Amino acid sequence: MTTDDDTQLLDALRDMWRRADPPPPGLTATMIAAVVSADLDQEWELLVLVRDSAQEPAAQVRGLATARMLYFTAAEGWSLDAEIDGGQVRGQLLDFDGDMGSVEVTVETTDGQSWTTSLDEVGFFAIEAEPTGSLRFTVRLGGSVSSSVWVAL
Repeated sequence: MTTDDDTQLLDALRDMWRRADPPPPGLTATMIAAVVSADLDQEWELLVLVRDSAQEPAAQVRGLATARMLYFTAAEGWSLDAEIDGGQVRGQLLDFDGDMGSVEVTVETTDGQSWTTSLDEVGFFAIEAEPTGSLRFTVRLGGSVSSSVWVAL
């Protein structure tokens, strides 16, 4: 199938569903009102996991490296590098133009543990923590909050 064939097929399917089961009138406005009233726009400020060293082949080097590297990006253009190694969670906020001292990073686990720290003047952070299970990162930049998806350790 070519791209044109795919486009024609998708157009035909869309037309079929519009005739067979059209969306109710006012659905778009109702959904927008529901999102605004539920304050879900905060939930949509997600850090997107771009790279996870656990999903890559092991490097062919000597040593006992056990660190897990995670790299997240945010819609605002900044990114968060994180390294989990034993009892340390370290990282850096990159490409952020604001005041690094006003930023907080929280690491939390699904079992309710959490650790919060601020960044130094160049965006680094270090937390003494041994997260288990799944974790996520939350970055607070003034009134804005961005959280990652849960990452299984």
